[in-house]
Amino acid sequence: FTDAEIKSEGFLEYMNSILATGEVAGLFQKDERDGMCAEVRNDFVKDRPGQDENLLNLYGYFLDRLRDNLHIVFCFSPVNAKFPIR
Repeated sequence: FTDAEIKSEGFLEYMNSILATGEVAGLFQKDERDGMCAEVRNDFVKDRPGQDENLLNLYGYFLDRLRDNLHIVFCFSPVNAKFPIR
């Protein structure tokens, strides 16, 4: 899609959050987050043997892997009048 197709400027806030932290706060329910942590548990134990195996550390490990592997490209047209303020 192009920047002209952005219906809500709030969308850009979500994208900024993903770029800055690797997550959108409140995107996942607790059970979904717990499931993702369970899926990375074996890798966490191998990669970080000295850390406690709790949900906070597992979720942090999940986010670290997400940031390492997620690539996002934004293309905005400089002709668009909203370009300078975005």
